[in-house]
Amino acid sequence: MARKKKEDKKKEKKGYGWDEEDRDEALEAEGLKRGQMDVGRAELVDRDTSTPYIETYDEDTGELEGSILLKNGNREGMLAIVRIVEKVDVKQDHEANLESLGFSGKLNVENPSAKDRLWDIDITLKNIESTNLKSADISIQELGTSDDTNIDSREFEISGEAKSLLLVKEYINTLPDADNILNINDIETDLMKLKDKTAKAEKLAEEEEEEEEDEEEEEEEEDEEDDAGTEEYSLESFGISIDKENTVTFAIAMVSLFEKPIRNVKVVKNIFPEFSNTRIEDTTIGNAELEGDQLIWTIDVLEPQYTVICKFTSQITVNDIQARKTGIIDVSYEAASSFAEGLGIDKFDAYTTNRFYVDIIERDEEPNVWDCKLVFENSSEFLVQLFNADVYAPDAESTKLVDIDPNDVPVLPAGAEFHSVKWQYESEDYPQFRKLLEFRVMPDFVTQVNGTIAISDVELAIASITGEVFYTLTDTAEPTIKEIEEMLIQVPTFKETPVIAVHKLENNGSAPLNEVVVQQEFFTEEFQAPNADEVKVLWDGSEIELDSSAVYLDGNSLRIELKDLKDSSTGMLEPESKLEVQYPIHCINPAQESRFESEVIYLANTYPLSNELEVRPVVPAIEAIHIRRKFRVGKEVLAIGDLGNYKIILILENIGDQPLKNLVLLDKVPDNFEYGEYSMQPEITDEVGTDTLKWEIEELAEAEKLEISYEIHGKGEYSPSDAQLAY
Repeated sequence: MARKKKEDKKKEKKGYGWDEEDRDEALEAEGLKRGQMDVGRAELVDRDTSTPYIETYDEDTGELEGSILLKNGNREGMLAIVRIVEKVDVKQDHEANLESLGFSGKLNVENPSAKDRLWDIDITLKNIESTNLKSADISIQELGTSDDTNIDSREFEISGEAKSLLLVKEYINTLPDADNILNINDIETDLMKLKDKTAKAEKLAEEEEEEEEDEEEEEEEEDEEDDAGTEEYSLESFGISIDKENTVTFAIAMVSLFEKPIRNVKVVKNIFPEFSNTRIEDTTIGNAELEGDQLIWTIDVLEPQYTVICKFTSQITVNDIQARKTGIIDVSYEAASSFAEGLGIDKFDAYTTNRFYVDIIERDEEPNVWDCKLVFENSSEFLVQLFNADVYAPDAESTKLVDIDPNDVPVLPAGAEFHSVKWQYESEDYPQFRKLLEFRVMPDFVTQVNGTIAISDVELAIASITGEVFYTLTDTAEPTIKEIEEMLIQVPTFKETPVIAVHKLENNGSAPLNEVVVQQEFFTEEFQAPNADEVKVLWDGSEIELDSSAVYLDGNSLRIELKDLKDSSTGMLEPESKLEVQYPIHCINPAQESRFESEVIYLANTYPLSNELEVRPVVPAIEAIHIRRKFRVGKEVLAIGDLGNYKIILILENIGDQPLKNLVLLDKVPDNFEYGEYSMQPEITDEVGTDTLKWEIEELAEAEKLEISYEIHGKGEYSPSDAQLAY
């Protein structure tokens, strides 16, 4: 009688292969097609080493299923190779923004055997959405054994949005506390923000057009939140000082977004000759060395989602305002998971050279009783996976005499044979068994990504500012030579006199300035600070609106702050731009010899923050003295030439010890006289009557005497004595 096996599986069949009751086994077999091997060696467990056979057992019942006979003890075999090959070249700026991405991809199915062909090859890919591959299912009729027939290759590209899966960011900081600022926790947080920013950008690109307006508003809000955090605390600083040794701290950080570890990571940082005393401070993984003008950081294996840092310092001294480049970075790496958003091989199925048969032997002492067994021989060089072997009774197609299910038989090495357990069959005729075997060649799914990243450098800008302050007694006049040389303004005692303080500042560096502060101290009751609305600021000659909140009065101190200029209507104070700050210092009835000696400080900084700039200009003094005006005004009338001709001489003399400013002389021409021949051209007005002559004298120095003359000629009824009238 035929050997009964797995009675619970014996149902009426409508054909061969997987029947309705074997649906789970069919699914299991499909699942096995997703498997692959990295090494061409079968894992075989031999429970009984006393025999040359390796026994196999039913996965469900544990019953003996058959045995494997190795050829010369061989446990190895070739693997069909399904290879995804990608070349990725990324260019990004210092802020990790993608500038360009070059990508080329190939999907290769390779037959490594020079003896055995592969045929009926079916491949199912996964996650093809980010590529231009039209279908996830690929069928290949066969692959030969020669160089021109053993590879099926097709190219593909990335479609849609792309992002770099190796996030690399260089952080540069010129502040004294840079080592603490560039710590692993804050850098990791910043990298995650960059990662999220990329993800948000991709998501926005996929939204419907009618929602774009709302999305832009949301994106702006997110940007504002991000900007607010950056303003409050920035990891980077690019400003350096002139004629001073500056220590610059560099931190190169990486995090891999690939699904699998990446290998052979090499980071090359180029260092310009102007930098000296370069020293490696810390590496969280791998090895960093200085080789000539390069720092080379190598990492054998970098796990996914793991942030690593290489930190080093270097010194630079500059004696001009030319910005200094920090050096580009080149990164290379090898990845084993696709750059194309998880592209991979889902299933693989292929056939190769094989042999199977049934040994049918009639018993010597029992005619018409046959001992039978199924033999599957892997006659190829490949490892093969047998996941279905059915032998049906000739007289009952629903009866399986052999029922090998998925996972019952281990992977068979090259040359190995699988022998089923024997079964008995009674028949007077030669038995004719129907046989169905399903197997596949074991594949090796290989993904090879060769990636490079070129990161542009950033410039270290020279932060510098110059400034000077002077005082003047008017808001338009420049100080006198004497005032400049003596750095002294004299004001009258016991009078209220405004002295205009003028601060002239210039950005004489190469870095834009994001904040400028003018501070003056030591105001007193006699020399008082201005009101907030009295402060005037000129930006490159044009007055700008100044918020009253920018002016701080604190006791005896005045502070004028221009901050966050990058977000203002003016923008930052660019190189060669000038600021002029004006305001009155109120001299309130100062006593004799009272002095105002103050201190002025100019502060400035860049964005991002660098070392704060501080300038302390020489500040003039204000001195109260008895300034009393003393002058002499006179007039002389001279008869000249013919009758009726007279010369008028006006005399103005400073007989005091202080200059006199803004003087006015008036003289009225008598009636019935013509006039002209001026020694100084007057303005003709009617201030004291018709034909009033007016002269304005800006300043008359001490002991200086000024004479102004003109001539008159009488006509008709005239009286020369009328010219005696003086004003």
